[in-house]
Amino acid sequence: MKENEKEKTGGAAGAAAKAAEKVAEAFGRKKKPEDAPAEEKAETIEEPTAEDLKKQVEFLTKQAAVAEAKAKEAAEKLEEQTKKDLNDYMRLQADFDNFRRRTRENDAKAADIYKAETLKSFLPVLDNFELALAHMKKDESGEAYIQGFELLQKQLVKIMTDYGISEIEAAGQKFDPHFHEAVMMVESNDKEDETVLAVFQKGYMYKDTVLRPAKVQVVHNN
Repeated sequence: MKENEKEKTGGAAGAAAKAAEKVAEAFGRKKKPEDAPAEEKAETIEEPTAEDLKKQVEFLTKQAAVAEAKAKEAAEKLEEQTKKDLNDYMRLQADFDNFRRRTRENDAKAADIYKAETLKSFLPVLDNFELALAHMKKDESGEAYIQGFELLQKQLVKIMTDYGISEIEAAGQKFDPHFHEAVMMVESNDKEDETVLAVFQKGYMYKDTVLRPAKVQVVHNN
């Protein structure tokens, strides 16, 4: 009879232990080592305390702060590098634009120099036309030739004018060594000193370039 009572008592205790285990599982709690059977005590993990959870939260917070700081630093470096790359690109673009502008200017200057040298070779032809006309005008019998030469002279002058050739003003002007070449000096009572009195050979310009200075006679009063 005592054995039956022991079996009943042991069965009741086992049922109570199982019920307690189910309640602990329902509330998410782990069994304490003293509540677990002897064979399971070695594998049972203690439930973390509030202090442990606090330390874990602090650790994770610090890790998150470090990660955020690193991300911010990386973003700042990326922004700085992007600005530098953009500035370098803009500088290169400006250098290229300047190079292209200088190339165009140099090409234009080279073309002007070549054109000026080419046109300069026409000046003696124009001089000969004018000399021929001057002699013909002294001979009244050559009226038809005079008209023909005058027409040719006008055509040649027009061609050169279209190319940018212009005659340098000299007669009656104040002597300017940039545009005039003095080949003779004379005294004159009715002319101011340094005045161009006569032109022996016309001077010409191509745009702003002197192709040939005018050879002139200049008043020089002592």
